[in-house]
Amino acid sequence: MKYLTILVCCLALMACEDDADDSTLNEDVLGDWSITNMGQFANADCSGDLDYTAWALIVAFGVTMDYTFNADGTAIVSTTAFGMTETETVTWEVDGDQLCIEGECETVDLSGDVISIVTSADAYCEDMDGEEVDGVDMTACEAAGNDWYEAACYEVTITRQ
Repeated sequence: MKYLTILVCCLALMACEDDADDSTLNEDVLGDWSITNMGQFANADCSGDLDYTAWALIVAFGVTMDYTFNADGTAIVSTTAFGMTETETVTWEVDGDQLCIEGECETVDLSGDVISIVTSADAYCEDMDGEEVDGVDMTACEAAGNDWYEAACYEVTITRQ
């Protein structure tokens, strides 16, 4: 479940403010895209080798996430997991070299039909209901019977369909 949550977060981290100088990126992201790869760096500072083990597990369980970016600033996000598909409409914008979805922005590297994103996640505590617990360190988190997730850095590849 941790990796599914991370995958969803990585996908949600893609869009911000529109800028007149950004017409190329705005136009280039229009259309249908799918996450096609994800790796976790060996170190939380985005260095070291990439480990694709979690991605292999996600693929083995048939989890997919697809985006359709529309010119009106909306995107349709479809997530399929365990044979069930959930679809959501979100807003997106471009701010410089950042793609922002619902106000969460990430710098993207667009090369032809492939978008690469390097994103990091802070360490956090999650309770039994999957809710993030604020203001606790690892010791307090685990003492309360919750799950602690270390800070991490990921590379996500999204490919035009």
